[in-house]
Amino acid sequence: MSGAVAAHAAYNGSGTQGLAVTNKVHDDEGDVMSVFWNKNDTTRQLLYGAAVLEIPTSGGGEATFGGSQIFTVNNDIDCLGDIFAEVIITPSSSIATIVNFGLAAVIDRVEFQVGTQIWQTLDSSDVLAVLNTELSEGAYKRFAIQANGWTSTDVNNAHRAAKATRVLSGATWDTAIAYIHLPVLTKTLAPSLAKFANQTEDGYPMAAAPHQSVKIKLTYGTSASVCESDTAPSISVKLFAQHMIMCNEERQQMKSMPQGLPKRLKMTQNSTVATDNSETIYNLDLDHFSLYASHLIISVDSTSDDEWKNGLKFAELKLNSSSYSGVLRGPLLEGCAAESLGLYNNQFFAMKLPTTETNHNIPQPQGCGNYIFPLASRAYGGSSVPLNRFDNIRLSLTFHKACEAGWINVTCCGETTALFKGGAASLAMY
Repeated sequence: MSGAVAAHAAYNGSGTQGLAVTNKVHDDEGDVMSVFWNKNDTTRQLLYGAAVLEIPTSGGGEATFGGSQIFTVNNDIDCLGDIFAEVIITPSSSIATIVNFGLAAVIDRVEFQVGTQIWQTLDSSDVLAVLNTELSEGAYKRFAIQANGWTSTDVNNAHRAAKATRVLSGATWDTAIAYIHLPVLTKTLAPSLAKFANQTEDGYPMAAAPHQSVKIKLTYGTSASVCESDTAPSISVKLFAQHMIMCNEERQQMKSMPQGLPKRLKMTQNSTVATDNSETIYNLDLDHFSLYASHLIISVDSTSDDEWKNGLKFAELKLNSSSYSGVLRGPLLEGCAAESLGLYNNQFFAMKLPTTETNHNIPQPQGCGNYIFPLASRAYGGSSVPLNRFDNIRLSLTFHKACEAGWINVTCCGETTALFKGGAASLAMY
């Protein structure tokens, strides 16, 4: 007997198997689904099209350290999806050493503006924190390789990771390029290769608010945050995004809803505190957090190469002076907490150049440490907490030793609701 027949031979309609399956197409006890002909074969989506296109800058101009650029989204599209920044740096001297995730640090701040209102602001630390927790391991590794300056536009990508250095040489490596996913509004979490019936688009539906312009402002950091060089390199930044077009009937339906179209959008808020190598306990005031929040991402970075050794020992969140989860240990927040939320907690490792005969290619973690404090059972799920209902939000962090000079950043991740009505959009509620 073939093994494929075993389940049939053992079926008698009882036990767990009897509750899970039936051999009757029409069963009076509940819904019956075929795995061979199912909702993926019978569900129909409203027709739409999509393409990745460049978002032009307003008024021209070039990217410069300490400057900013505004990119205006064409108003002839119906939905704006995932947004990507192309960052290219070219050293002006013969050699420039890229700092950890230096190409990502070119973009110091992202502002998403609808009409005259700024809906979302992402600092560079927020971008790294969200990508750390929402990109798969392979995607994050590729992002880290590019952000650390190991991908060239002029040479066959040269597998810079194998050289264990982040050095641009004018003679060999003329330019470095990175593509950075900017997690603005769109929810990047989704099942890998989701089947037809489970696909959704979480972008900004411009078709429901055609009378408002959408702009994205990028503010650029300093040369020192990108590389170690006597002379600043030149930078070039372009913005790309998924541009989606709906069918006419869906577009008109969105515009004509008498009560408007409420849509939940992914959102972040943040709080940053400086560290100065003198304290092991930090109490953060998070009263301005107002999202329907599922988790907090705690990022720690410093000017020391050993910032990852500081380590979070304890964390406690209090809402209106009541402890939310009690005191949680750091190892829980950097491991199981992320996995239970359906998130990742990536850490990129680079090979350190040998300094002695016995010190050969030792992996060294690059970038900041991340800890995920859960407020829900699943990321962006229904058990999230509406933080706007609490007047007092405090987060206490205890480290194993005093943090080196640098910063602690807390990124609040959750959702908010926008109302699209009368051709305009507004943030209706948190």
